[in-house]
Formats: sequence, C-alpha cells, structure tokens
Amino acid sequence: MSSQVNGEVPPSSATLSHISGYPVITDGIAYFKKNPYGQRSIELSDSAYQTFAKSLLPYLEKPYQYVSPYVKKADTLGDDALTKIDERIPALKKPTDELVSDGKAIIFFPVRKGLETKGYVVDVYNTEYKKVGGDGLVTSGKALISTGLVVTSVALTWVGDILRASKVQTKEAANDASRQANH
Repeated sequence: MSSQVNGEVPPSSATLSHISGYPVITDGIAYFKKNPYGQRSIELSDSAYQTFAKSLLPYLEKPYQYVSPYVKKADTLGDDALTKIDERIPALKKPTDELVSDGKAIIFFPVRKGLETKGYVVDVYNTEYKKVGGDGLVTSGKALISTGLVVTSVALTWVGDILRASKVQTKEAANDASRQANH
C-alpha cells in the first residue's frame, strides 16, 4: 500500500484514471502545475506527506487489507458511473478550448441577438425614413411609427409561425397517440 500514496506510483484507480482522462481536468492539472502558487502548494503537500503521513503508512497496511475489497468495489462503481455519465454528456470529452468557446457563445447569445435586432431595427428605420422623404421632426416621427409597425408585423408573423408549428406538432402527436390507443 505504501507505494501507492502521493504519486510515488501512478494511481491504480480506474475512477481517478477516468477523471484524469477528461480534457478539462488534464488542462486544469497542467495549469495548476505551471502556476507558481500551484507549484508551492504541491511542494508543501509533499513535504507534509514526507514528514507526517509516510511514517504512519506501515501501521495502516493491516487495516487496509480488510477494506481493500470495498475500496476496489467503490472504484469499479465510480468508473461505471462515469462511463454512464460520458454516454449521456458527451461534451465532457470535448477539448477545453471548444468548451470555452461554446460557453462564450451561450453566454453572449443575448448580447449578439440584441445587437442583430438593433441593426435590423436601424435598417428598417433608415428604409422607412427614405420612403417618407424629406427632413425634420415630422419625417422622423412618421419613419419611427412606420418602423414600429413593420417590426411589430415581423414579430407577430414570427410568433404566428412558431404557434402554427407547435399546433401541427401537437396535432401529429395526438394522432399518433390515438392510433396507438386503437391498436
């Protein structure tokens, strides 16, 4: 047992091997080892192990023999659970850079859509302003009202399309359910 503690021998734990196989974990460990605070933390931990824990290991060998089968079973269960999680969440195996870019895309989605919408509204306003013709407050007011009507019309059309699609899906699901009930 003493040769398996604190990295003297690579861990024989299937669960730890599985966890360390995730790119995010691997990159995190590499970053921690490169960081000066991480290096100092590792040095202090190793020093504490060498000073205190290493001398206790011979006394723990006998009790470890009794719990060893349970530890192995827990390790197997942990590895199996991680395998099932991998099947359900394949993103865990993605490279860290890809996960970061996906996360940024999700987080900044509202901002991006807001800017796109702003650009669309400004384009509609400019088009309506040109259609009205002229300069001044009245022209700007007409263009503004016209822009509001156009944008509202587009928004209502979009909502209507979504509702129609939902209605069709609901109708198909109801028909499928009634067919299954009849058979």
